[in-house]
Amino acid sequence: MNARIQIMLHSRQLEVSPAAEGEVALWRKAVQSLTSSVVPGLDPDARFTLTYQAGLQAAMALVRAAGFRVRGEAHHHHTFAAVAALELGESSDAARDLNVIRRKRHGAIYDWETHLDEEQVDELRAAARRLFTHAQTWLRTTHPGIQPLPPNLS
Repeated sequence: MNARIQIMLHSRQLEVSPAAEGEVALWRKAVQSLTSSVVPGLDPDARFTLTYQAGLQAAMALVRAAGFRVRGEAHHHHTFAAVAALELGESSDAARDLNVIRRKRHGAIYDWETHLDEEQVDELRAAARRLFTHAQTWLRTTHPGIQPLPPNLS
């Protein structure tokens, strides 16, 4: 276990918790959310929100598959930070990017004056797709029964 994971365990941001197969199946919901994010006619805020949700669900599936559970407040931040700390190559890099982009989610959901543009949605989508592509490879080696990404999303 690496030093960053040890710090997250010690600070109680994470706990060791072997995953039940159903929890790793959160991946299926992540794939559904990502699929929904490309439905024609959605406004940028809706696409951003669905893509963000898909990335968070995928990150949660990775954390659970690795045998950890995120605890406490700021769980979105801690989930992406945990994936980054797992040192899963491109998945960890994408999680770092998603953690930076995460701050824009608040505006997309709660701020009536904030309107996201296509560039912000594209930035999120690129990070989410990187996470999905590389996470799927790792997850399929540890949990072969997970749902593959549809070809139009990989």
